[in-house]
Parts: sequence; structure tokens; C-alpha cells
Amino acid sequence: MEASAVRAQDLKENILKMFRGKEFYGYESHKKLASEGVTVEISRLYRILNEMLREHLLQSRWQKSQFGPEKRVYRLSGKGREELNRIFLDAIETIDAFYGEYLLGLPSKINVFENVCRLLGEELMDQRIIVYIVPEYSAMHERMICCLISKVRRGKIYLVKPRSVKLYRHLDNLFFLDGSYVKVPLKDGYADLIVVANIPENDLVETALREWGRVLKENGRLVILMPTVFVREYEDPLTISDFIEKHEYEALELGKRANKKAFRALLENFFRKVEETKIVNMTIFSASEPHFSSNSARAR
Repeated sequence: MEASAVRAQDLKENILKMFRGKEFYGYESHKKLASEGVTVEISRLYRILNEMLREHLLQSRWQKSQFGPEKRVYRLSGKGREELNRIFLDAIETIDAFYGEYLLGLPSKINVFENVCRLLGEELMDQRIIVYIVPEYSAMHERMICCLISKVRRGKIYLVKPRSVKLYRHLDNLFFLDGSYVKVPLKDGYADLIVVANIPENDLVETALREWGRVLKENGRLVILMPTVFVREYEDPLTISDFIEKHEYEALELGKRANKKAFRALLENFFRKVEETKIVNMTIFSASEPHFSSNSARAR
């Protein structure tokens, strides 16, 4: 690629990606760019490196040379590493979008959402009250809700979401409520089924379970849907999909990972029957037959 065709921003991103964990000399970056088909004049490259120093994307030091003058050595700064992480997350977001479209387009027999609906049980055909709790809204949540609506023809579905999430699409039997994991604006013992997308921060899980137990009927069921990455311990070597999931989690959800054994034990404090199922990259916890302790939360 000719120098005139390379934008300064593209050159900066190339440099960040090429030397993410290494120190390098200016001429070394020139040779590396050339090996990847990017031709840039050495004078322009040094101007770019100086810009990156002023923007605090790089740090540098002078290294004594056995022969000749001192040489300037560059390395990524903290800000540079953050920028490199943003570049990587942008790439992951693009992959996620394509993967989401792929999942949405699968035929019903192998469709993830149809499989989850089947897991929820045939009793959805009856008159049922379903509460679906989300921290945000996406095309995947909408697909899941549409799947539930198709099965709950005579029931009602309440979508509990943060007030900041604005929705304008109206679907039959779907009602919007402003709320959160720990504040569900419905009366005690009202819901046959509560579906929760992801889980709250670790210190709010028990409070949330009490709130869900308050809203749930005695014979109701709680279903928690979460990316497997939230409860998975990874072992090297990672597959490329595991690597992407792990990196995305660490960048966006640092500190939120749930200890699966501890999380399941907490569920079992509230429910006699707890089951775990994995569908594609989603882990599903299904809890039923609440203990007295969970129902007593309604009195507190």
C-alpha cells in the first residue's frame, strides 16, 4: 500500500498492533510496515511516532549504543494499551454482530431461541404470567420475547427494564415496566415464570433472588440466561472463540464473573430444584420448588 493511501490514524493503529508488548526502534517499525505491504516514507513515519508521543499513546527512552549516537526506543503507554484494547473490542463487536445475525437466522429446529423456549416447558401454552428482566435491550432479547409470545397466546409478558431504556415497538401481550434486578414493580406471588437475562453484580445477587422469590408464585419457576463466559473457568490452550469470549469479558465485565459453585449453592438456598443446561454459548439455570426461606422474603 502506497504511503499516500495510508491515513495517519491507520498507521497509528498498525503500530499499536505490531508492537503491543514490545519495545521497538523507529527504523524497526518502518521495516515491519514494509513487510506487511505498507510503504511509508521514513520522515513521515517519524512524524507519526512523534504525534503518538504527544498524544501519550507511546512512551520512549534513549538507549546508549556501543557504536554511534543514542537510539530512541518506543513502547506503548497505558493510554496506548487502552487504545489497542478498543481496536480489538471494535473487531469483536463486528464479529458478535455477524454471529448474532447467524443465530437469528437459524431454522427453528436448531434455533437457539426455540431451544430455550422448549426448555421453558410446554406449560407456556396455558394462561401464564411471565416476567422478563433485562439490564439492556437487544435484537436477541426481542427474538426471545417474540418466541415466548408465540407460545403464551393467552397470557401476559412483562418486560422489566431500566428507565433509561426506551422502547417504542408494541407487541401483543407485552407490557413494559421500569425496574431492575432488585426492584420488580409487581405484587407478591404474581408470576408463573421469571426469566432473567444475565445476573447482577455479585454483591446484589442475594438481594435480587429475594426480590424474584417475592414476585414468583409458590409453584413458579425462575430461569436465568447468561453467557457461559460469566461462569466458566478457562484452561489453556484456548480455542479462538474462547479467546475472544475471555478477552471480551475481561475488558467489559471485569470483576463480575460469578463463581458457578457459589452461585448454584445460593440458588439452592432459595429453591429445592436447580438444573443447569448449556445451549451453544449460553448457560441456563432453571430453579423451581422454592424453599420457605425464599417465600418468607415477601414478608420482609
